[in-house]
Amino acid sequence: MTPFGIFSKEKKENLNKGLEKTKESLLKKLSRAVVGKSKVDDEVLDNLEEVLITSDVGVDTTLKIIERIE
Repeated sequence: MTPFGIFSKEKKENLNKGLEKTKESLLKKLSRAVVGKSKVDDEVLDNLEEVLITSDVGVDTTLKIIERIE
């Protein structure tokens, strides 16, 4: 049994694989939103906002990120 009995080794490995896929997908989407852009304009911010929200980052967190970039 694991220390807290939460995850078996197999479940933990599956969770880690899923999180890795999610991370890769998010990074690819973020790259597409900003690659080739020489400045951060409204289009870039809109693309970033869409990527973050559709990636389940959350509205509050997305707005905080966009505000920091602006």
